[in-house]
Amino acid sequence: MSLEIDWSSAEVHGGDVTVELAGKVSKQSRERFEAVRSLLGESSGGWDEVKLVKRTIHVRGLRPGEEHELRHFLDTVVVQVNAELPSRDEEAEQASGPSDRAAIADAEMTATLRSFAEQQARR
Repeated sequence: MSLEIDWSSAEVHGGDVTVELAGKVSKQSRERFEAVRSLLGESSGGWDEVKLVKRTIHVRGLRPGEEHELRHFLDTVVVQVNAELPSRDEEAEQASGPSDRAAIADAEMTATLRSFAEQQARR
């Protein structure tokens, strides 16, 4: 499951924002989040600092009227993180080693060969 920002969880207190991420937030995704955020820079002046702690994005010092810019910035970071990390299907494919693939192939060939017996019995 890819990461998504759960905007319904957003809260602002004294200009400080918290918003939750939905999806599996792994150590690798947190590291990518910080790297992408760093590459994009903090802001165009609409807020002070963005950081990800566990599954919560913390934004310090959001200025009034900058909400849409912040959303665009955070959505951009999350889209890039999702693009760089393998999906669950890719992870499963990487995790299934040659022996797993061989076992699946063996099972499929066994089923095909056994279906020949059913065909013989019908004759």
